[in-house]
Amino acid sequence: MSHRGGSERLNGLLASAYKQLGVVVHDTLTAQGGPPELRDPDLALDRLLASAHRQSKAAVLARIAQQREELRAVRQRAESALAGTAEEGAALLMRRPVDVRLKFRTQALELTRIYWPQDLAALILDSLERVQELICSLEESESPPSGFPRMLELASTRLNPVLRLPTAQSAPPVAADDYPMAVRNSLSAHADRVLHAARSAQRLADLELGGYLSEPETFWLAALEVSHDLADDLDLARREAIMLSSTVTAVRKASNDFRGADLRSVDLRGLSLQGITWDAATNWPEEWEERIRRASQIADEDHGVLIVGIEPHDVTVHADI
Repeated sequence: MSHRGGSERLNGLLASAYKQLGVVVHDTLTAQGGPPELRDPDLALDRLLASAHRQSKAAVLARIAQQREELRAVRQRAESALAGTAEEGAALLMRRPVDVRLKFRTQALELTRIYWPQDLAALILDSLERVQELICSLEESESPPSGFPRMLELASTRLNPVLRLPTAQSAPPVAADDYPMAVRNSLSAHADRVLHAARSAQRLADLELGGYLSEPETFWLAALEVSHDLADDLDLARREAIMLSSTVTAVRKASNDFRGADLRSVDLRGLSLQGITWDAATNWPEEWEERIRRASQIADEDHGVLIVGIEPHDVTVHADI
């Protein structure tokens, strides 16, 4: 084929392609309702900025989520170690001599009431759920929900009973004996961690977040990051409160559970026995056995567990129920 013939053939192919492309473009525009309107440069710039804003938001949220996951993993490892320590502490309390546990029972139970006056974990969870609602609103609409000042106030107020826990410096006095001091130190150690996290959360809520939320258009990102920090602190406080609750439960168990204990050599005079659980394997001093039986009620019939009440009953309860 000559050079001229090849050139003509190429021109023919290009012309055909151009014509077919024109048909496709025409058909496409017709299907879309005609040619698009011309857009001025400002509109194009606005669309470009909006797209960049959406992409920036997605990148920020992804970065925050990654940071939270890394922090959560670190905290979970630390909590696993603390959980093992709490279980060991509970076992150590139960291995203390029964006469010691009975002698300091009233004082130990009073310490549990001081360090766990109510369900602190539930209070913290309530605050956490309010903050999580705020985070969802900030992420979805870049604005706080209606009534957010009241929401923040309630979240902070719910922490007040937690913030009234004794500090290490203001720990309640106990008898100069190893057992009550061990009980107090165990409770105080967990309470200190709850207090630290709760105080950090309160500072964020009262001193930082409220100011950012007053101008969400300007400080949306700052408000979102502080909200996440606040949620992290509250979540940490809640988990530490659960650890404190476990320690309180262990102290109460050591103070009340005397199933299978040999108490025959223990002087029970002047001791508070109300609330003690026992069973057929518990050995009481001979002069106390009948009195204890008359003062007891069935706590768990299936397992033969009895609990000492306030006053003796007319009917003797047998331990082998």
